[in-house]
Amino acid sequence: AIRWQPPERGRLHAVPFVNDVPPSGLAPDFMRFIVRTATRQVARWHDDGLDVPRYSVNAWPGSIGRELIDDILRECAAAGIEPGRFEVETQPEGVYDPAMCGRLQEFRDAGIRVALDDFGEGSLHFGWLRDAPFDVVKIPVMFGVHAGRPYDDAVITAAVAFAKAIGAPTVVEGVETVALRDRSLELGCDIGQGYLWSQQVEALEFPAVVRAIGIDGARP
Repeated sequence: AIRWQPPERGRLHAVPFVNDVPPSGLAPDFMRFIVRTATRQVARWHDDGLDVPRYSVNAWPGSIGRELIDDILRECAAAGIEPGRFEVETQPEGVYDPAMCGRLQEFRDAGIRVALDDFGEGSLHFGWLRDAPFDVVKIPVMFGVHAGRPYDDAVITAAVAFAKAIGAPTVVEGVETVALRDRSLELGCDIGQGYLWSQQVEALEFPAVVRAIGIDGARP
């Protein structure tokens, strides 16, 4: 997770600043930095005995293209990591046109996974979704934290049905309690993400957290 920590303001979530990056013209360099940092960190964890089977980064719609593919392949090769362990997440508002679907398919053709983040937010165009190439569908916090309520259960169920139709697993975000975890499982979700397992931690703390909660891939 990208964070900014200016001395005078403390650690900032990405939301206050991330949307200012593309207009500044810094998006390509910013994405390159994220790809390099994430990939090298995964390689360091592997060298320390922690094998992370898959890792994800968010990408702006304007960054989805050949330059990003080349950056990912180059960094994965340098770190000795299979591209299939790298996952690019993109938001719904950026994927609904044939050209974007074609660019996303280029990522998959290169062996890089593609995730649809925030399914159910923004403008949904189901016609495009039929042809969009996704490996994972992520259900956003706004529905995950309310699993168990009729409307939110209906949205989650629809997301699960869509994901199964295209052969993709589902990740429900915002899971903070055992009850929400269990309800998400009942609704057919495959993976949970949220504070039930851990809040965000620094890279140095991550191996101990993973081993403590027993995520597959951690080696004692």
